[in-house]
Amino acid sequence: MKLCLIISILVGVVTFFGCQKRNDQNSSSGEHQELDSRARENNILTEKSKGPWSADGQSVLLKAKWIRGKSYVFRQTTNMEMELPIAGPEGSKTKMSMDLNIDVSDKEESKNKKMSVRFSKVKMEMSMAGQNMVYDSEDPENQSALLKTSFGDFANQKFEAEFDKDNNFLSVQGNEKGGAAGAAGISGLGNEEIGNMLKQLADFGFPKTIIEPETKWQHGQELSMQQMGKMKMTIDYTYKGPKDHEGKKLAEIVFKGSADSDGGGGLVSFKDSKMTGTMLFDPELGTVVQSNSSVDMTMSVGGELGAEMDTKSSSSYSLISID
Repeated sequence: MKLCLIISILVGVVTFFGCQKRNDQNSSSGEHQELDSRARENNILTEKSKGPWSADGQSVLLKAKWIRGKSYVFRQTTNMEMELPIAGPEGSKTKMSMDLNIDVSDKEESKNKKMSVRFSKVKMEMSMAGQNMVYDSEDPENQSALLKTSFGDFANQKFEAEFDKDNNFLSVQGNEKGGAAGAAGISGLGNEEIGNMLKQLADFGFPKTIIEPETKWQHGQELSMQQMGKMKMTIDYTYKGPKDHEGKKLAEIVFKGSADSDGGGGLVSFKDSKMTGTMLFDPELGTVVQSNSSVDMTMSVGGELGAEMDTKSSSSYSLISID
């Protein structure tokens, strides 16, 4: 969820500067995991256990997975505020919603799992410098000219991805180069960005053993993104225990951490980030059902000639359907 939020921030930032440019014209990976668990070494699933839950109903085995033949629809909504002089005294405010469809093939031509990935719906509202703009990928009559130009065919991009039998990411194909780092639009998310997004949907560094409430662990990653260069994330997780969500027993996990990038992509870099959030994980489906998070950071956009700004973002991420 962390990277999805950061990617949505990137989308908003690049869109903002794309609109600003046109206004002027018209007017990873590395991994580190440290486990601090109170789970008992001999706490194993017994005959009385219910699936991934232990007999006591509190301890659980967490494992992310993709299920063959299933179609997932995830939705992320993001609210972002940026303090930037060129956007006026009120800065820039953005609301964005993206639907991500993942269809896992039911064909067993090999032990690997293949899936198709696409953005089926994109909505955005942006206010800056006295202007209010909207974009709805499903309604051509509700698309401000500047945002329409910036988004391009973003909602129509399709990718093909592959995971191994243990649900580890292998590859993605669809848009090899992506958008140029200095492009004014955002229509060019490439294979690298989509691959990183897919990794984050199934990579939380879960402990390999059953864990009980208040178990803690740390997971770090180093990723490469075209617009940001190398990005490092370190997240501390705590399993709080089972929680009922719409009649389903889920695992509640809280997290906090930080992320920084080196700006090697030439467009965006950030520092002093603080990230907090809560997610509900379905141990039976092996996927996140609901997540809420917030990020505060100082962001630099545009390289040496760009601007530095404080950014606040909140995000809600949910599994809309699985068929």
